[in-house]
Amino acid sequence: MITFTYSVPGTYDAATDTWATPATTTITGSAIQVRGDPEVYKALGLIEYEAPTLLFVPTTYGSKVAPGYTVEWSSVTYTVRSAGHIAPDGVVIASRVVIAK
Repeated sequence: MITFTYSVPGTYDAATDTWATPATTTITGSAIQVRGDPEVYKALGLIEYEAPTLLFVPTTYGSKVAPGYTVEWSSVTYTVRSAGHIAPDGVVIASRVVIAK
């Protein structure tokens, strides 16, 4: 089981120099490392052995990750660089996710 996390600091108030209403979104599921698409790596300027591709199936039907989410994989924290969704009926059931440091 892995968890993808996306955090935003909220809305900045210049008058008080503070952030209000921070939010964190998490999406859990299962993933396996799969062979990446060379064209995707080329477009992102990444090297496959430094940036794994994961086949991710969310626990909650329809949940999807996007660039900017973070995840721990093999005890290293990575950031999602690309997410290609598999949605045969228009609702995401899995994603091919490229992650990089």
